[in-house]
Order: sequence, then structure tokens, then C-alpha cells
Amino acid sequence: MKNEELASENKMGIMPIPKLILNMSLPMMFSMFILALYNIVDSIFVSKINEDALTAVSLAFPIQNLMTAFSVGTGIGVNALLSRRLGEKKQNEANKTAMNSLFLALCTSCVFVILGLLFIPIDLKTQTSNQQIIDYGIEYLTIVVYLCPIMFVGFMLDKLLQSTGRTVYTMWSQISAALTNIIFDPLFIFGIGFFPALGVKGAAIATVLGQAVGLIV
Repeated sequence: MKNEELASENKMGIMPIPKLILNMSLPMMFSMFILALYNIVDSIFVSKINEDALTAVSLAFPIQNLMTAFSVGTGIGVNALLSRRLGEKKQNEANKTAMNSLFLALCTSCVFVILGLLFIPIDLKTQTSNQQIIDYGIEYLTIVVYLCPIMFVGFMLDKLLQSTGRTVYTMWSQISAALTNIIFDPLFIFGIGFFPALGVKGAAIATVLGQAVGLIV
């Protein structure tokens, strides 16, 4: 009975390494694949608006990737530290690590919100002189960047789950987020049914909505 309880608490401490690698890596790989669908799906639907809209979203992707890099990179660092504390059976320090990681995610996201407020128009103007593309880019990035705390906290919670070996849960959160984005992209972009036609802004709303659903899950 004691071994069963230990297995449910920390499989990384007792599961054979080959089985553990497969058990943890496959859901994580699938989660990363799902994460890549965000930009692809947005591009597919936005391209149906016009060429300028697609160009604007393409120019916005580097900023999104930068935010993802910071959130995932910070989460990996926390993942390593929390796993060590759990392995050392220092539960109090593990709890502090988890709480501090969420605070760190919020702080990092606030930095991006402030930088976005100051530099989004400047960044777009350095890449194009087409005012329509700049306007589309500002519409898209304003929503994605200003609501990025949702993404940062969601990624951090995923990494906390991964550090305890529960990678399947992170896979389901990513799947739910991607499906929400795929479903609501055309609804918000083209105004299907009772949804308003928001164009590029609708793509950003669908992206953030998907991140929010993943966070809740």
C-alpha cells in the first residue's frame, strides 16, 4: 500500500527510466505540437481577410514567440528546481517554489504589458510603411500582449504539473486551448451567427480565449 501511495505521489522516483521517459515525453511532445497550431490556425483564417491582415499577423508572431520563450524558459527553470525539492522530500520548499513561480510569471508578464504599451507601434513601423498593416498589427498585438498574463500563468502551471510527472494533464490543457482557438477563430473573425465580425481583432480574441480555457483546465 505504501508503494502504491508513493507511485501516485512521485512516479519519477520509482518508475523504470525507459518507461518513465516514454510516459513523460510523449505527452510533452504532443503538447508542443498543439502549441505550434496557434500561429498556423490564426494564419489560415486571417489570410481569408486580405493579404495585409496575414502580413500583420506574421509580423506579430516574433513578439508572440518571444513571450512564449520567456514563459516556457522560466517555467523550465522552475520545473527543475521544484523537481529537485520534491526528490529531496523538502515539501515546504517545494510549496514556496510553486508559489514564487506564479508570482514570477505575473511579474514577467507585466513587463511585457508595459513594453507592449510603449513599443508595439514602434516595432511595427520599423518593419513596414504600410499603414493598413500597422493598424492590423496594433489591433492584434494589443489584445495578445495586454492579456499575456493568462498565457504566462497557464504555462507556469503546466510546468508545475510536469515537474510532478503529470504530463498528461498538461497535454489535455493544451488540447483544450487549441480546440477553443480553432472553434472561435472563424466565429470572431467572420462574424458567424450572433458573433460580431471583428477581423484581425477576432483572431487575437480567439487566441487569448483559448489560453484562458487552457488555464482553467
